[in-house]
Amino acid sequence: MFGSILGSVAGGVLGSVGGTAGAVAVAALPAASYLGDELLKMLDCKEQQQAAKATDEAIRGGVGTESAWQSETRANVHGSSKVTGQEQLADGGQCLTVTDVVIVDGEETTVPKKMCKSPGQSGYVKV
Repeated sequence: MFGSILGSVAGGVLGSVGGTAGAVAVAALPAASYLGDELLKMLDCKEQQQAAKATDEAIRGGVGTESAWQSETRANVHGSSKVTGQEQLADGGQCLTVTDVVIVDGEETTVPKKMCKSPGQSGYVKV
């Protein structure tokens, strides 16, 4: 009986860990398509997700929209994404200029990026 309980607990814990690791790996993919290499190197996985979410929120709001985030894992780390420009392409696609700002221990890093969407696409991708 005791072994059965331990087996159930161990299985539940390992299942949870495996499920979380799988979710993190899948969830991390969009961050790389939303953030530049410079920011990916500065931020931990959770912060990358927060920064990617801020970019997504800013894009949904359009030009002038800014979305800020505060690290849930490290003190003195925060940032924002702001849509600063829009361009209509000849093929009907659209591009947005998004400026990311990340502050780590008082040191600010600003990285502009171009996010584009082709006709028929549902979302923007970094180009």
